[in-house]
Amino acid sequence: MRATNPIEPACLESALLKANANVYDLGLKQDESSRLRRVRDLEHENALLMRMVSETQIEIARLRELLSTN
Repeated sequence: MRATNPIEPACLESALLKANANVYDLGLKQDESSRLRRVRDLEHENALLMRMVSETQIEIARLRELLSTN
């Protein structure tokens, strides 16, 4: 069975360009979201590491004081 009204190439190209633009925009949004999530994760990890460094320095100072009294 044949269509009586063929699809015009200009309309088809326009529809494809719009579809590709939407897919591309969605990809950019997902990439940006992933990047922001990764940045938040790294900031959190950095804060934890800084806390561990601080606690380690305090513990070293406590141990040095303890050793000096013996």
